Amino acid sequence: MVVRFVLFILIAALSATSFPLVADQHGSVRMYKLNSKDQMVNRRWVKKSEQPGCHDLRGRKKAHRFAQVGFSWCTVYSEGDCLAGSEIKAMWHGEKYRTADIDISAPQIKLLPGSNWYLDESENILVGSWFCEY
Repeated sequence: MVVRFVLFILIAALSATSFPLVADQHGSVRMYKLNSKDQMVNRRWVKKSEQPGCHDLRGRKKAHRFAQVGFSWCTVYSEGDCLAGSEIKAMWHGEKYRTADIDISAPQIKLLPGSNWYLDESENILVGSWFCEY
């Protein structure tokens, strides 16, 4: 009985090491715009927000705030196709950023996980695409 148990443990250990485990990624992106009463409204046109890579919008859309969780970083673009040179800088408006050492007094292009990334202080701006990476 003990020999069977030891063999079972050995086989389980070998099979676990022969197949690499892939981490299950769970990212999500949300964008908000300001309505006519200066209230933030979740944008419903953000599709496939859990997938990494470049995401084009149908035309350019108004946005005020960007939020992402689960990705290493994201970048927002004013043009479609994640066109280099059209990156939108955003400011962190939370308390001290806790998971990385970034200068929150300076605008950032690589937006780390969090929900307090403001694309503009007081108005909506036009967004054409965004890119996220695990």
